[in-house]
Amino acid sequence: MNLEETIKVYKDFLKSKGLLYTQPRELILKEATSAVGHFSADELTSQMHKNGINISRATVYRTLASMIEAGILNSVDFGHGHIHYEVKKAKKYHEHITCKKCGAICEIQIENLAKVINAAAAKAKFKHVEYAIRVSGVCKNC
Repeated sequence: MNLEETIKVYKDFLKSKGLLYTQPRELILKEATSAVGHFSADELTSQMHKNGINISRATVYRTLASMIEAGILNSVDFGHGHIHYEVKKAKKYHEHITCKKCGAICEIQIENLAKVINAAAAKAKFKHVEYAIRVSGVCKNC
């Protein structure tokens, strides 16, 4: 999705909830969707402050939560004591490997994993499955 499409999705979502598309929400949306890789709410807030945007941490947290609900972002718990966010990508599922020593995060795609999980879910009479797999180890730099 490009920025215009993302803004439209977010505006439609907010309208459906009776909320307004405000300047702070727009600034957070633009900053979050331009982020490369994974980021925390505190990292996003700090980046915005460095860019001269005065925004509260609470506003960032609330807006990121609404962006997850709108289907724009994913949230991921790497076991670092806080949630990380990433822009939803075209590929539906991917897994993460995190380094236990330095915290490095690597995305991987495991062939046929979604098929295996969906087949197991169907056998258990479930229609839709979301999954999150967290693998940890030690990276080559550590």
